[in-house]
Amino acid sequence: TRVLAFKWTNRRWQPRWFVLDDGIISYYYDSQDDVCKGSKGSIKMSVCEIKGMICF
Repeated sequence: TRVLAFKWTNRRWQPRWFVLDDGIISYYYDSQDDVCKGSKGSIKMSVCEIKGMICF
């Protein structure tokens, strides 16, 4: 599953591609081509706690 969403980076929201695969969510820069180059970060969902959510 891929989705274009926004991630807070330093002082502003930046578009990023987020991919959920086998319980791990990874993010990439704003191009689908970057998925082939490797993620910029990832989180194993089974060990995280979501405390709040910002909706626009």
